[in-house]
Amino acid sequence: MNPLHPMIDFRKVVVNKPWGYEYLMYQNGTVGVWYLFIRHGARTSLHCHPHKTTGLILLSGEAVVSFLNDSVVLKPLSKLMIREGLFHSTVANSKEGISVIEIETPCNKTDLVRLDDEYGRQEKPYESIDATVPIEDTCVQLSHPEHGQQFKYALCGCVLSVEKIKDVSELKHRSPGEVVVVLEGGLVSRTGEPVLRPGDVVSSDTLDRLAGVFAAPDGTALITIRKEQ
Repeated sequence: MNPLHPMIDFRKVVVNKPWGYEYLMYQNGTVGVWYLFIRHGARTSLHCHPHKTTGLILLSGEAVVSFLNDSVVLKPLSKLMIREGLFHSTVANSKEGISVIEIETPCNKTDLVRLDDEYGRQEKPYESIDATVPIEDTCVQLSHPEHGQQFKYALCGCVLSVEKIKDVSELKHRSPGEVVVVLEGGLVSRTGEPVLRPGDVVSSDTLDRLAGVFAAPDGTALITIRKEQ
């Protein structure tokens, strides 16, 4: 159960939304990873999360993420990090809809403020248990890796690899074009300052450069996302 939403065990349900649906793929004590499907022409509310950061990774289709004064177009495998308190809304441009992975840090579905919404949910909280249905076997849920383990999953024309590395050298020389999500651990400076932390989303090129300088003293668990060959 989620103590901040005690009526819903998000590991066991799909949450229906007026724009599509979402379900929890993975959660540890810090990071939650969600799959979102947004129908063609539908959009999420213009909302913010006052106390958590959000990472978005577009797996398929074309999306536009709008803020209060500007917007950005996303195509696979575009990524975006959204700071605490930043109002944003995502619309699906593609006829087939869009598939998105959302990373929330920390895990808290009640940390939500809606400014505007096409479906009449302005200033309303996150959906109640009435909006949920039992999760299906076809939904991809990720296993938590131990040191040296790697699990692979196929989703929306992409391959997701979940692994826990033993040494910082394993973060180097990764294939270009991949997107990496930090699930636990990360990289720190010589003085112990965090450089890469749980919930961060980076390119494999960025990870390679950082891993050449900084340390991962406690190991690091990752999701690596790449397009299928």
